[in-house]
Amino acid sequence: MKIQIFRLLVLFFFITLSACQSQPLKSESAHMQGTESSSADVYVSLGVEYMNRGMNEVALEKLQTAINMDSNSSNAHNVLAVLYDRLGEAALAGQHYEKAVALSPANSSAQNNYARYLCGIKQYERADQHFNLALKNPLYKTPYIVLTNAGSCAWKGGDLAKAESYYRLALQRHKRFPPALFQMAKLKFEQQNYLSVRAYLQRYRTAAKHTSASLWLGIQAEDKLANQSGVASYVLQLKRLYPDSQEMGLLEKSKFYRATSK
Repeated sequence: MKIQIFRLLVLFFFITLSACQSQPLKSESAHMQGTESSSADVYVSLGVEYMNRGMNEVALEKLQTAINMDSNSSNAHNVLAVLYDRLGEAALAGQHYEKAVALSPANSSAQNNYARYLCGIKQYERADQHFNLALKNPLYKTPYIVLTNAGSCAWKGGDLAKAESYYRLALQRHKRFPPALFQMAKLKFEQQNYLSVRAYLQRYRTAAKHTSASLWLGIQAEDKLANQSGVASYVLQLKRLYPDSQEMGLLEKSKFYRATSK
C-alpha cells in the first residue's frame, strides 16, 4: 500500500496583497508530487496533522524525526519549512525550502511554497521562476493555485499586466476557482473597470460564499456604478454576515453606513 503524504496548498495565502493568510494542508499521494515514497512519510503526515491542530511543538518533533530518518526527503523539508515559516523562523524556513526544491525539482508543492516565501521577502523575479518550475510538473493536480499565487506575487511586485495574465490562465484551468475570481475583481477595481468588478463578483458568488472582503469590494464597485440598490444589498449582507469584521469597521466609518442607516 502506498504511503499517503501531505502537501501544502497555499490556497488563500495571497487572498490579499498586504497580509499572509493561514495555509491549509491537504493530502495527496507521493507520485503526484514528483517525489519518491520515503520511510519518513509517516512522520511527515503526523507533522501535518499536528500542525492542523495547532500543536506546533509536537509537529516540530515529528518533522525533525522525519528528517532524521531520511534527510533526503523533499516532502519532509518542505513541510518543516512551512512550520518554521509559521513560527516566524524565516531563515530556517528558507534553508529548508531550498533543500526541498534542490532534492526534488519536480516537487511542485515545494516549488510553490518556496516561491511564496521568496515573494514574501520581495525577491519577485526568483519567486516567479519557482512558480513556473512548479507548473512544469504535468502530474500536478492544481496548477490554478500556483497561477493565482504567481499573479498575486506579480501584482505585489508592481506588474499588473503579468498579474492579470496569470489570473486568466488560472481561470482557464479552473473557471470557478474563487481566489482567482476575487483577485480579478480586485484587479479590475484597481483598473477602474467597475462593470468587470461586478461581473467577477457575480461569478465569485456562484462558486463560493461571500466573504467580508468581497462584500466590501462590491459596495465600493456598485457605488462607482451609481447603483445604490446594489450598494444597499451588499451593505445589508455585510452587516448580517460579518458584524465583527474589519470591513464592518470600515463600513461604519464610511458614507455607505450613514446612507443605508437612514
